Amino acid sequence: MKAFRTVSRASDRELLNQYYQEHKIPIFFPWSVYYSIWWFLTVIAALFGMFLETYEIAFSQAGWSRRSAIIEICIYCIFGLDIIINFNLAYYDERDKIVLARLPIAVNYLKRMFWVDLMGVFPFYYVGLAISGQMGQSNALTQNLALLRLFTLVRLHRVPRFFSIMKYSSKISLISLTLIRDLSAVLTWTHIWACIMFFIARELAFDPDNTWLGSDIANLTEFEQYVTSLYWSVVTFTTVGYGDFSPVH
Repeated sequence: MKAFRTVSRASDRELLNQYYQEHKIPIFFPWSVYYSIWWFLTVIAALFGMFLETYEIAFSQAGWSRRSAIIEICIYCIFGLDIIINFNLAYYDERDKIVLARLPIAVNYLKRMFWVDLMGVFPFYYVGLAISGQMGQSNALTQNLALLRLFTLVRLHRVPRFFSIMKYSSKISLISLTLIRDLSAVLTWTHIWACIMFFIARELAFDPDNTWLGSDIANLTEFEQYVTSLYWSVVTFTTVGYGDFSPVH
């Protein structure tokens, strides 16, 4: 793929050398090893952020915690820096010529993924807490405001692109890549479904007549609640049962 060339053409190398001689602030090049490593880091951060955000929405009994806030700020910083990098990232135009000028690069980014990336980095949740005066509080309102964290899931647009790019890599076989992709999808969806079902049960006060969870789960620790929900999700997704904890007669 053009965005991840491993070997640059001679003409592009000449343009690169000329650009560095004429400008003090460099343009980032998409085929470089350093940018590839950075982009892979954003993929990992997007996946980790997805697991963290959905877990916090469903299972965090505190509603707001300093620990998760610090982790989230670090992730926000990664994607904020990624936006800056994208405004300075060379690209290939329709004629397969590399574009180094900053204005066309900025216009191209604004036309494509900027608004999606901006949505992924804008702190909707913390703005909601500040507006409602609930910053640092832990109650039902902060737990519901946590749904604003779902906006960060737009960062996951990198994941399908990552697997598409890796198909062209000679360092990993297609079979191995397919297994990794499918396993990642299963783990992701079982986690998300566990979070969704627990969130619904919590909103319905763990009423056994309306949810799959009984009232006893409310007395479990946060981690035990997650394991219980994940168990239900796994056995349901794998069609070996419907989340039963004991044989049904």
